[in-house]
Amino acid sequence: MTSVRVQCGATRHRDGQPCQAKSEPGKRRCRFHGGRSTGPRTPEGKARSLANLRQFRCLPANPLNRGCHAH
Repeated sequence: MTSVRVQCGATRHRDGQPCQAKSEPGKRRCRFHGGRSTGPRTPEGKARSLANLRQFRCLPANPLNRGCHAH
């Protein structure tokens, strides 16, 4: 079974156009936009990640939720 490589879904930094690179196999982002990331591995990293998830989750009162979808 081979993984499909699609176009990276990230936007480029300077002009806002979509990234032209192919995604990493089985991922949706290229190597330049985090496609090779394996996520947090240490207990400290996992705790930090969970804290950020709780802090910035999509809530109507959160002004940082510009990209959140309606539930």
